[in-house]
Amino acid sequence: MADPRALHDLADDDGDMESTTLGVDLFGSQDVPRYPPIARLGRYDILGRLARGGMAEVYLARSEDEDGTMRHVVVKRVLSEMAHDPVMLGLFVEEGKMALRLFHPNVCHVYEVAETNGLTYMVLEWVHGTSLRELIQRAWRNGNLPIQLGVHIIARVASALEYVHTARGIDGKPLSIIHQDVTPHNVMISWRGQVKLLDFGIAKTTSGMTTGTGQGKHAYMSPEQVKQQPIDARADVFALGVCLYEVLTGKKLYQRDAIHITMQAVVDDPVPSARSVRPEVPEALDRIVQRALAKRPQDRFQSAGEMQQALDEWSARNGGSIPDVRVSLTTSSYFTPAEKAPLPTQAKEQLTGTFAALTGAPPTTGSAIPLPATATPTPQPLWKPKRNPTVVERLQGMTPAMAFALTVSVGVFVLGVFTLLILTFR
Repeated sequence: MADPRALHDLADDDGDMESTTLGVDLFGSQDVPRYPPIARLGRYDILGRLARGGMAEVYLARSEDEDGTMRHVVVKRVLSEMAHDPVMLGLFVEEGKMALRLFHPNVCHVYEVAETNGLTYMVLEWVHGTSLRELIQRAWRNGNLPIQLGVHIIARVASALEYVHTARGIDGKPLSIIHQDVTPHNVMISWRGQVKLLDFGIAKTTSGMTTGTGQGKHAYMSPEQVKQQPIDARADVFALGVCLYEVLTGKKLYQRDAIHITMQAVVDDPVPSARSVRPEVPEALDRIVQRALAKRPQDRFQSAGEMQQALDEWSARNGGSIPDVRVSLTTSSYFTPAEKAPLPTQAKEQLTGTFAALTGAPPTTGSAIPLPATATPTPQPLWKPKRNPTVVERLQGMTPAMAFALTVSVGVFVLGVFTLLILTFR
């Protein structure tokens, strides 16, 4: 069994996850070339790898509905070298179970957690976009990120966190979720201008949790989390304050060359001023940053919703809300068309691990892996939201006797209505 400390050290390894395109576009279709599949997993065609991180890798996949409609999704799985680690698989499954219960326009939704041929994987909604981390780097490389745009993005993340913190289960009881890994790496902005919070890999409920877990990226931990003290939703508010500071200044607030120095800075450094780095930041906005970054939880915003309200009120006084189309145009301007391609270069050559066994053929560098001639196994859902059958499905499931009874009932009803009309108008 793996050392839990080693696991959270791996979680700190971002790999190339900054370019991960996880999220959801519920109301618009994606402009995606018809990529040839390189493997198949259950009912999903695997099109190419999007990114690989310290613990998992994600693939762009495609599925076809019964009516022929094509849908693009993201398939996420634990790295093949960790796939037999019970601790790692436990964390992965818990992430899926938690995320399945969350439905919010600024939260990346999980469709299902399933298993096919012994491979456990997660299927998520997909959005074509960039991480906030990459957006900050690109924007400040070309000048800076507009203040109003940065405030808009952070306010939408605050909205997502408020929902997560106050979400309830189907039994009406609070889920009491703390994300614990709110960072620019885990915020996506789509090319359509939508903002999404993702990655609940180390999220925990406050039920039974008396102290911080010490997991997550150290530069975004709250002081109480660093010190392994009791934490609540205000720990996520602190992390979001760090993100707001970095959006406004282009500077990493607490990141140092060594972990212990980073953690010391989180605890001991004075509450910063964004205006000292970027003088054009308004004083009122700087006060919001400083309040979110207060060392003591009781001095911060007491909820993500309270922080969202402060940011939205500031925006209303300074030009109003920003529509998605403006977010889209500004975000897209920092990237070339090639950089906005749905799949990165060489994506087909990065197929690894168990997928090869499912296709019945070994990976071939630089070429697609052939699909099997026979039907692939249907994935067995481990957790999936229930849905009510449609009217058509109910009719298709009827026995002949039930269908005859329904026909007679409808006929009697129609005859009765016809007779009543004749008597009324005679």
